[in-house]
Amino acid sequence: MNVSQLQTTLYKWVKTYWDGATVAWGATNKVKPQSPLVIIQLGTVTRSIQPITQAINGIVFSAYPSEVPLQVDLFTRGGAVETDDGEYYDNTSTTDMLDFLNFIDSVATIEWSNINDISISLLSGVQDLSQVINDSQWQYRAMVELNVSFTQWSAEHNGVLGEASIIFGEDGLPTGVDSTKWQQTPSGGGSQKLADEETGFFEEIQPKIEEEITHG
Repeated sequence: MNVSQLQTTLYKWVKTYWDGATVAWGATNKVKPQSPLVIIQLGTVTRSIQPITQAINGIVFSAYPSEVPLQVDLFTRGGAVETDDGEYYDNTSTTDMLDFLNFIDSVATIEWSNINDISISLLSGVQDLSQVINDSQWQYRAMVELNVSFTQWSAEHNGVLGEASIIFGEDGLPTGVDSTKWQQTPSGGGSQKLADEETGFFEEIQPKIEEEITHG
């Protein structure tokens, strides 16, 4: 799973719980929606310097165990409370965020994690950040940081073939590649020449190695 795929998967997962709120990625040029609002933002992605590399069906695959922090911020007006003096809004941001953690700890999320090969853990406790809000649109804010573990894949010796070109089996492990599905990155990275280079290298060299072993 690359980071773009991870973002899509995480957004759908967060929106599954916060169905009655607006969920948006942070650091984007969008008009502020009405509360309740949930802002999610990824931190710095870290991954193994040396990948787990294995030749499968004559193709070199590299797996990179990766981690990235996910910050979840809740902006809300709180819960309405009726009194003899009128209505006011109670600060429910921490309680609401802790209820979200119940969802993270649930069997449903464990099943979702297994299906998507993603692991979620808690980096910090829920923080009430209502005092830092300087916007009359929102009254209360709570934040929690999660750690997301996932695996990035690449194929062949130059690593240009990414997950869009990798064919995965039912067990989630790669079985082959289709270089015709390769696409240059939006920033101009890679080339078709690199994508086609040395595909099936081990299938070509394996008979030669076996012949040398047999005949010396």
